[in-house]
Amino acid sequence: MRRTPLSMRLAFPRLLAVTGLVALASCGGPPAATPPRSAAAPALAGTAPPSAPAMPRSVESLVDVIPSDAALVASVPQAGAFLAAAAPAVRETLLTEVTAVLARQPGLSPDLARDLMASFDGATVFVGGEAAPRESLGAIVENGCVVARFSDGAPVERLLKELPREAGEGRFALRGDEDNVVAHGAWLAEARVALVCARPEPLSRALRVAGQREPSFKTSALFQPERAKDPWLAIDLHRLQGSGATGPEPGSRLFIAIPMSQDAPGLHVELALFGPEVPALGTVLAATDHAAVAKLPQGALVTFGLSLQRSPGKTVSDVLGTFDGLAGERTAAAAAAALAEVGLELGDIDKALGGEASVGIYRDPKHKLNLAGARRAETLKHSAVLIALATADEAAQKKVFGAVAAHMKRTSKKLRAKPGSLAQDLEDGNELRAETRPGFILIGAGDRSYLAQVAARFGKDKESLAATPSFTEARALAKGASHLQLYIDRQAFAGLLDGPVAASFGALAASPTLVSLVLAPSDRGLDLTLNGHGGVEILGASAALAIAGVRRYINSAKAAQAGELE
Repeated sequence: MRRTPLSMRLAFPRLLAVTGLVALASCGGPPAATPPRSAAAPALAGTAPPSAPAMPRSVESLVDVIPSDAALVASVPQAGAFLAAAAPAVRETLLTEVTAVLARQPGLSPDLARDLMASFDGATVFVGGEAAPRESLGAIVENGCVVARFSDGAPVERLLKELPREAGEGRFALRGDEDNVVAHGAWLAEARVALVCARPEPLSRALRVAGQREPSFKTSALFQPERAKDPWLAIDLHRLQGSGATGPEPGSRLFIAIPMSQDAPGLHVELALFGPEVPALGTVLAATDHAAVAKLPQGALVTFGLSLQRSPGKTVSDVLGTFDGLAGERTAAAAAAALAEVGLELGDIDKALGGEASVGIYRDPKHKLNLAGARRAETLKHSAVLIALATADEAAQKKVFGAVAAHMKRTSKKLRAKPGSLAQDLEDGNELRAETRPGFILIGAGDRSYLAQVAARFGKDKESLAATPSFTEARALAKGASHLQLYIDRQAFAGLLDGPVAASFGALAASPTLVSLVLAPSDRGLDLTLNGHGGVEILGASAALAIAGVRRYINSAKAAQAGELE
């Protein structure tokens, strides 16, 4: 099959820009930049493809246009509701940027761009089953389509009138010149649905599916009807990445949804990644309630709670063994050999190690974070990371810490050792330290004086995260035990940011972000579910920053190109 040149594949036609860019913006991600057109570029011309069955007259759901064997589907069925739930500043930035991109399309007036945005009522991007595993991104895109619904078909009709095309049953082929087709499309006027594909074959299949002559994606195991009204993404990882001995095995999949039925948009992720190299952690690790996280000092920007609780009958050796395929060697044996040099055995670690680890990331609130132009050393200054490892047996804890301390004294001349504590200087005034506490081993790194302040407050009830209202609110949203728990204090972040970044994050809601991950027992690899609250604003703000960054990049590229032409 003859490939369309890359330059023509990247020159999106106007209708594809309308649906694709708006769909990406509604998902909270940055719209793809449209490459600048050369003044000498050929004008678009259109021809109708060969005769085809009549256009479907009704489409109940955009999923009804997608073939059952689609390997990737991204859907924003109710774009208006999703955008309405985003922070006002984030929504304003996204809509402004996308409208501006649309308005720059040749022949597309600002008024028509605004009308298209106002009429846009949802979109779905999909890659059909024709895409072969491990194809290049360009080859996968060539099997892709965008389908969008509009509440008012008049703006689309006005747009289609500007595109030279032969009259027909709503189908058209956009050409960059006499030999190269840019995209193929169809307008289902009665259903107010626009469909654009990179090649004619996926378009014809999608129309057959819409006409109920082929099964739709509703019959696919990837489809989750209970989340059909939410923004969602479904990927068959085996179909797209699974050829070869190391690719994901059949059944590997990714499903992401942003539930809209909650008070605030949340996050739901399901990942099944199967294969001989993937650690089957769900079989050896049990969930925990992350009680140790609450003992971390107040002021953490981000905390992680990680379960180290072994499943019944499992040991640290079993946990390490799940990484054998990934490491290419027997990890438990390698760990045992390393411990032997310190005078310890894996059994000592198993006795000492408790059921969880907690990590806190801190920044001295008296010092702003200037991410725009600061050097990395300046950015890390006045920051600290504190890790608290829960222990299960006091005697084993003392043995392990003592053996490690003795080994480090023999191998490091810069080590400062005291009973129950170790410290070593790093560059730029930073320090690495470890100390033993009742029921915990604390490991910290960061600014020497600030780290000492943070470590001194660990476990003090009135100065702990448990006494912080935002953390208490976040933990109340968590349901049951989990293997990983992530907490982000968004307001603490906003208070530290300086410069243009602060403006983008300043509109974030007051509620914090909390995400919990649960592993299901599977001996094939990873099978996990992640649920969270408050993450959409972070994604949206990041998208706004990414959009601004893409715009700056395009402007600088244009300036550089202009300089070369002078």
